Amino acid sequence: RNDQFRIQNKNNNNNTTTTTMGNDDAIDEEKLVLCCALCCANLSTYPTADCLGCSGKIGLCCLNAEFCCKPGAPCLPCCCLGPACEFDGCSCVNLQAHCCCCVASAALPCNDEVPVAVSIMGLTLYPKCGCMVPMKEIMNR
Repeated sequence: RNDQFRIQNKNNNNNTTTTTMGNDDAIDEEKLVLCCALCCANLSTYPTADCLGCSGKIGLCCLNAEFCCKPGAPCLPCCCLGPACEFDGCSCVNLQAHCCCCVASAALPCNDEVPVAVSIMGLTLYPKCGCMVPMKEIMNR
């Protein structure tokens, strides 16, 4: 993806750490592990230290509304709320909600962040068969 950004944090020893995420929302979709999915809607786990907090975005056509209460996430225009317009590959309807290690996503039609998948209780049947398949493997197909 071309729309990467970096988050820089200083720790107690004044060392700078940099985190690069694949897009400008609070969830790095490539780190998700698919639990349940049907076509363009899915439930995933977010098994990383980044899972603390909650965030979400909902969009209709290219107009999005976002909220984020997550440490290290990019600031939104109104503290933890913000409107946005996206004109690159947007779906008619999209949503993503995250609370701690649970993430729910949906898009119509499917897009890069929400690919077509079929999965039941961690067993993925399409587009790749496997158990607890990382979303990164599905997104790269």
